[in-house]
This record gives sequence, structure tokens and C-alpha cells, in this order.
Amino acid sequence: MDSEPKKKNRLELLEEGLPQFEQFIESRETYIRALEKTIDILRQENVQFNQNNLAIRSSIDELVATQRLSNIISTATEPELIVSALIELTRQVIPVLDSNIFLFQSTSSRLIPLSSKGSPRLQNEAEHQLEAGIVDWVIAEKKTVIIPDLEHMLSKTSSRNFVIVPLILRSQGIGIFIIHTEKSQQEFSNQDIQLLSVLANQAAVGVENWRTYQQLLKANDELKSSQAQMVQAAKLAAIGELAAGIAHEIKNPLQVLMLHMDLVQAGRPLPNWMDMFSKQLKRLSDITLRLMNFSRNASEEVTTEPIDVNKAIEDIVMMVQHEFEGNGIEFDQSLAQDLPNVGGNANYLQQVFLNLLINARDAMPKGGTIGVSTSLTGFHVCVKISDTGQGIEKDHLEKIFKPFFSTKGEKGTGLGLAICSKIIAQHKGEIRVESEVGKGTTFTIFLPVWRAPQ
Repeated sequence: MDSEPKKKNRLELLEEGLPQFEQFIESRETYIRALEKTIDILRQENVQFNQNNLAIRSSIDELVATQRLSNIISTATEPELIVSALIELTRQVIPVLDSNIFLFQSTSSRLIPLSSKGSPRLQNEAEHQLEAGIVDWVIAEKKTVIIPDLEHMLSKTSSRNFVIVPLILRSQGIGIFIIHTEKSQQEFSNQDIQLLSVLANQAAVGVENWRTYQQLLKANDELKSSQAQMVQAAKLAAIGELAAGIAHEIKNPLQVLMLHMDLVQAGRPLPNWMDMFSKQLKRLSDITLRLMNFSRNASEEVTTEPIDVNKAIEDIVMMVQHEFEGNGIEFDQSLAQDLPNVGGNANYLQQVFLNLLINARDAMPKGGTIGVSTSLTGFHVCVKISDTGQGIEKDHLEKIFKPFFSTKGEKGTGLGLAICSKIIAQHKGEIRVESEVGKGTTFTIFLPVWRAPQ
């Protein structure tokens, strides 16, 4: 019989399992070290990610700031804004002690600073480099140069330099951009030079836009002046047409005064002759005052002030009434009571009313009736001036407000209604015309009610 195998004791079992246990412990420690290393790598990657994220945000902020400053340069209408924005951008490239833009005059014999805040030192340097021929070379070659600050070099240990960047616009040099900096010549990189050139080109565009803006302002001022002269010429022409009537209106009270003076001197004054003198003198004063107010030089600006439209119309009608009635023309006035004021220039509006009245007179060579009425329509004062004349052909209605178009033949200049339309537009109003051949014409003007500025 086979004998039963002997049972192993605990010590033997422990000795047999010890290698496996030690291997397990070693594997666990290796795993823990690997895990710790992985965690450390992930931590470092997270820190790097956060740093990159911050760098990206910083870069975006810089790009936004750069874009904002670039927009300021290209759209600025003041020289100081162009230079200040350019300096802020330049500081992102190199340190700036002082900086300015210098533009050529009509000839290249002199440089004019764009900003008044630049130092005399910078002005002297620009003129010196122009005389030395450096500026001409910079413009001709379209290259940036770095020149040592010799004055500083003789007295200090640190270095300073002047950077001269050409301002090029459509291949033409219009000036230079000078920067006084503490950055040494050896520290400049090609990227620095390229960035400064880009900024200078941006500044050149800004300078051109500023010059264009100045030219537009000048042209606008000249246009206003021309318009004022044209209105004034139209006034004088109208006064010339009415000269006979105005002279007759002045002559009447003068004749009355002279007659009564003869009677007084002869010792036969009429009753209440002092009141009569006062009345006739006031009449003369009113006539001359209306004429002076109307004929004074037209302002280049349409100032906004409250205007009593009824009074403006009455003054003009009184100026022309005698002359018109002598031509068989009657007035039919219907002016609304308690009419609110409109905003604008009374002298300009009277020019419109007079032009329309003269047109109405010319449309009725054999006499007729001129209707003048005012009313309130919503937030607008409505003025209507009508005649019973020959009317305007339908094909001509769309053209009558255009300059130099006239239905009067050689007699007309074609400017009267064009001036009227322009003046009403400046008063933020509207002028319309209705006409029927053989029955007459009606001009309707809408002017906004005056509202005092808050």
C-alpha cells in the first residue's frame, strides 16, 4: 500500500509563497511610482495649459488694442490723435522716449511736425537729418534707418538712438516718422523694423484721411459762402425789380411831409399836424427798416431762432404791394391767428416768400389775384402762395426746382426756385407745387414748429 503524502506545515507553505508575495509588493510599488509620475506629468501639462491659455488671452487683448489704435489712426480727424495713437502702438514694439511725424511741405525743403507736442530736440534732429541727406535716402530707398544719439553718447554711458521710418503713400514719400528710443542698435530685429514700417504706413493713411477731411471742410465753407453770395445776389436782383414800387412808396410820405412843411412855414398849419408828421416819419422808418433787414448780407450759416411766419410774410407783402397793385394784382391774405413760431432764419425765409411772389406776378402779366395763407398742419406751419396766372406745363413741374431751369425764357435766370428749395431744405421743411395750365399755380411750404433746445 502506498503511504499517504505528508501534509506540509505552515512554515513550508509560507516559504513557498514568499517569492510571489515579494513580487506582488514590488509590482505594487512600481505601479504607485508610475501613477505618481503620471499625476505629476498631468499636473505639469495642466499648468502649461493654463499658461498657454493666459498667453492666448493676452495676445487677443493686444490684438484688440492694436486694432482699436489702428482704427483711431486711420479715422482720426485731428493730428494729435494720429500721433498719440501711433506712439501707443510703437511702444508695443520698442521703448519710446519721444516721437513725432514730420511731413514735407509742397517741396521737400522743409519738414513740418504733425503734432505740436513734440520736443524741439526732435525737430532739430529732423532738420539735421534732412540737411545731411539721410531723409532723402530713407524716402528714396523706402528703408528705415537707426542713427545714434551723439549728444547723449558723449555724456552718458547708456546708448540712445533715433529711428527714422519713411511715410509712404502710393509709392510717394509724404514725410517721416522719428522715434527717440533707449533700445540699442544691436537689439533691433528685422521683425521690429518691419512692424515699424507697417505702423508708419498706417499713419500715412491716417494723414491722407485727415488732409482729405480738411479739404472737405474747406470746400464746404466755400460752398456755404457761394450759396450766401448767390442768395444775396438774388435779393439785390429782386430789389432791383421792385425799385420803382419801393421808390414810389417812399415818395408818398415824403410828398405829404413836404406839403405840410410848406403850410407850416406859411403860417397855415393843419389841425393835428404834429401827429401827421409823426405818422409819416414812422411810415418812412418802417419802409427803410424792412428794406435794410431784407437786403443785409446773407449769413453763411442758417441760424435757428424762433420766427413769426405771419410777420415775415406781412413785411414782404408790404414791400411789394404798391408795385403789384400798379400792375393790376390784388392780394387775398388769410393768415391764421395764434400761429406757433417756426425755427430758422427770417431773412432766408423772406427771400423764399419774395421769390414766390415775384414768380406769381410774372405769371399774371395782365393782372390777377395772389393768395397768401398760413395754417397749422400737425407739427408744421403751412404757407400757401397761389396765383391765377397761366400755370406751368406738366412736363416742367419736375424740373422747376433744378438750377438754371426757367420757364421765363431769357428773362429768367433759373436760380430763384432752386434757391427756395435749398433754403426750405436747410430749414428741415418741404416745398411742393401744384399747377394747371390756364388756371394758376400754388406753392405749399411746410416748416417744422419751433422747439426750444433743451
